[in-house]
Amino acid sequence: MMAIPITATGIGSLFGGEFFTYVLPWLFIFAIVYGILSHMGGGIPKSKPSRAIIGLVFAFIVTPYLAPWIGNVMEMTGIFVMVLSVFLVFVIFLELLGVRATKELPKYDKDGKQIGTEKISVSIFEKYGVAFAILFIIIAALVFIAAGGLEAVGITVPGIVVYNYPLIFFIIVIILLIWWMASES
Repeated sequence: MMAIPITATGIGSLFGGEFFTYVLPWLFIFAIVYGILSHMGGGIPKSKPSRAIIGLVFAFIVTPYLAPWIGNVMEMTGIFVMVLSVFLVFVIFLELLGVRATKELPKYDKDGKQIGTEKISVSIFEKYGVAFAILFIIIAALVFIAAGGLEAVGITVPGIVVYNYPLIFFIIVIILLIWWMASES
């Protein structure tokens, strides 16, 4: 009597290693390309099916080249989601505390002539949006480096940096805070 090999079937085999290695990056690339095409000039091309086909083709072309980097991409995604969650909690916390900034807006009369300025209260994220964007880009770069992104693209990082990047980042933050506090006086 011949033995029948037992193979994984059903939902368990659907979410095996191949799913995360190919399907998720494929979906991510498709979503990015479709989103970019949809927001460029009101949609380039104008037809939604055309944008979808371009996104599909681009995703099918690019995904095989990403296979060696999937481990790094998955690690970056996990870390980035965690950092983004902390950032959103920080935003919610500041809004709940009512931390506000003032912004001066021009004041006009009935004829459209500027007659002065008026101060209004705005969110600190509205007033200092560029600073928060720069901070977020720096954090994204640190996540990329921490997840091994530099090694994935072929840049060799000295061992002292690889093992001490949290300490280096912390020291840079402390130096920036001291500089900021000293510049206020």
